[in-house]
Amino acid sequence: MTSMITRRLFAALVLALLPAWASAQRVHRSADEWLRVLETPQRLARLKPLEVIAALKLKPGQTVADIGAGTGVLTVPMARAVGTSGSVYAVDLDKETVDYVEERCTEQGIVNVKAVVGTADDPGMPVNVDLALLNESLRYIEKRAEYLKLLGEYLNPGGRIAISEFLPEAYPDRPDPTLTVTEAQATEWMAAAGLKPIEKITTFPDRWFVIYGK
Repeated sequence: MTSMITRRLFAALVLALLPAWASAQRVHRSADEWLRVLETPQRLARLKPLEVIAALKLKPGQTVADIGAGTGVLTVPMARAVGTSGSVYAVDLDKETVDYVEERCTEQGIVNVKAVVGTADDPGMPVNVDLALLNESLRYIEKRAEYLKLLGEYLNPGGRIAISEFLPEAYPDRPDPTLTVTEAQATEWMAAAGLKPIEKITTFPDRWFVIYGK
């Protein structure tokens, strides 16, 4: 899942962000070094975390999930948006990444984030949520339709799933067609899971961003 930021994601992002000569060195870098790469100023500027959180319209007391949380770039502002009466599940496949998110939240005095090591087929959250966010994560899920159907079962009544992915023409990994996910594909999978588009966010010129609900 974003392999959910397994080594495959680390490599893909590094290739997009660093000069070509640096890619040859990637196998020699530590996990900590990859994590720092994921938070370069260029990538953070493109992600627009505050705009993403604003679009989600989170409320204090809600239980939400960041699927493919990575380094917690979006997890942290999500936690602040739902407040101490709410909870955020930072879900990732990589144990080192999950540990990093927990450490980051502890350093910032954030107490409402719960890190979860999921699997490629199941986020493994212990409770249902009011919203699940997949920000540039869906393309790394192999069985996308099945995963989204299961994720829909993790929703509380009135719950939502927000998905953001690159437009095909703006996709940095475009040479690999298996990593392309279109809005039409996601909408079809979500329909099979019993969810439909309820809001489209137009903040990002290089990405489609849709919120689905029942």
